[in-house]
Amino acid sequence: MRKLPFHQVDVFTERRFYGNPLAVFLDADDLNPTLMQRIAREMNLSETTFVQRSDDAACAFRVRIFTPGKELPFAGHPTIGTAFVLDRLGKLPPREFVFQMGVGPVRVRKESGSFWMSPPAPRAGTVIEDLPGLAAALELGSRPCLAAQVVGNGMRFLCILLANAADVDDVRVNRAQLARVLGDQFAKADLLTFSYEGQRAYSRMFADPEYGIGEDPATGASVALLCLALKLHGRLEAKTTSITVEQGTKMGRQSFLHARFTQLADGLRDIEVGGAAVHVFESGLEI
Repeated sequence: MRKLPFHQVDVFTERRFYGNPLAVFLDADDLNPTLMQRIAREMNLSETTFVQRSDDAACAFRVRIFTPGKELPFAGHPTIGTAFVLDRLGKLPPREFVFQMGVGPVRVRKESGSFWMSPPAPRAGTVIEDLPGLAAALELGSRPCLAAQVVGNGMRFLCILLANAADVDDVRVNRAQLARVLGDQFAKADLLTFSYEGQRAYSRMFADPEYGIGEDPATGASVALLCLALKLHGRLEAKTTSITVEQGTKMGRQSFLHARFTQLADGLRDIEVGGAAVHVFESGLEI
């Protein structure tokens, strides 16, 4: 039996007990995926990360990410939070480094106390035509969904634009109705509902039930996809190069996620997603 050290941090916030909690386990080279999954279930946070030596010389560490229900190839708040912990311990280069993840290498930069990651490029998918049916599955009554489209980048979200923050807060996802309206492939989809005005988005994310987390307080992987959805639906002003996303407020864990990008005629490039983190505690788990 040994004690496996870990740190818990709150990500996409500068205040403890806000943002999205993350457990970061160090010295995890000898752990098998089954044990990692059991530990993540025990922690019962949106995600738990396990830091290992990388077999890619270009990467500082390998980072594996688990929800209570399954392993993910990539996620945003685990990337930012793991970078924060390793930097705090003096284990990273001072400014820029790369993590090896299931989706491939992910570049991360430190800037003025925050961390910025370069997520995989987002790609547009299916446009949802039955917006009234989708609004019914979100139990919005007569309030409309303005646009909805699948966007992916290793993770896959159904990005749903609503009229205002009040509508976002009132969403209640009826998965059975969602399957009847859109088909079985959407019954377990990650759903990102959001409104947007003046370079600020307000969002909620309802995770695939297999993840075992329900609603997520801050979803870094969704931000690049949200930005592309806004671009595709003509919501970004031509000169806009950055936005801020507020998430988790309905859950009592207000989070702020930031994005920077360059606009093209039909998309975005050079996307970075960033934010702050705060240390909450450190401990060890006997295994």
